Order: sequence, then C-alpha cells, then structure tokens
Amino acid sequence: MSALSDLRTGPRADLALFVATVVGVAAASVHWAGLVVGGVLVGVLATSVSRAGVQGLTFGGVVLAIHVAFVWWAGALDAQLSTGILFVLTIAVGFALPTVAAVGARAVTETG
Repeated sequence: MSALSDLRTGPRADLALFVATVVGVAAASVHWAGLVVGGVLVGVLATSVSRAGVQGLTFGGVVLAIHVAFVWWAGALDAQLSTGILFVLTIAVGFALPTVAAVGARAVTETG
C-alpha cells in the first residue's frame, strides 16, 4: 500500500482531509489561487474521481460560507449582495475552481 493510498483510506484519512481543508482555507484567505490549492489538496486525497468532485464542491462551499460570514460580520453583506452579477460570479468561481482542481488532481493521480 502506497503512502498516498494510505492517506486516502487509512485510519487517518479524515484527519488528512481536515488538514488539507484548513491549509486550503488559509491559502484562499490570502489569494484567490488558494481555491485551486485547496481543491488540489482535497482532490489528491479523494478515493475516486467522482468523490474528488464532491470534495471540491464541499471545499468551495466551506470557503464561501467563511467568506459570507466575514462579510456579514463587517456589515457589508447587503452591499455585496447588491453587486448583482459580481456576486453571482463570486459564487460560481468559489465552487468551480476548487471542483475543477480537485477532479483534475485526482484524475492525474488515478493510477495511485
């Protein structure tokens, strides 16, 4: 059993996924490319390509929830919601980038 497959299905798989999510959220809090970093991290740990898609969507949802919480805390949620298409683009990118990155990373490591 390789180290990667042990991380995917071993006794510490949940911990590895949690750490990957935390690292990805930290990267996304610094720059939008962190969405791709987080997607790759959770995608590599996925047990299959379809599961990578789910984990990428979940990671994107976590990042978006944190983003909305911070904007709400700052009192600017109404202003962000009123931007219309820019807000829709934020949601679309927040889900699409990590999902595509996760599926791509898992597809590349499919032999592992």
